[in-house]
Amino acid sequence: MEDELNDLLIKAQENISDSVDKQQEEVYLQALRESLYELVNLEILNNKYLEVRNQAINNLYNECGYSAIKLADIVGVSRQMIHNIVKGK
Repeated sequence: MEDELNDLLIKAQENISDSVDKQQEEVYLQALRESLYELVNLEILNNKYLEVRNQAINNLYNECGYSAIKLADIVGVSRQMIHNIVKGK
């Protein structure tokens, strides 16, 4: 009788453990899904603002006569990067 009770108790603990593990797995999967969704949104937003930045660099370089050196200092990138942006690379 006591052995049967111990067996039942062990099985109950295993079932509870399996259930908790499954719930935890679902929490992790949901966190992963949400983080991937937000990362995609951040990438879209980042690309949008890179376009805005690059257009501003082009305007300052071509229309206002800013040098690549001055723009590089303002933006915090190399002169070569400024030239690449202006050339559309």
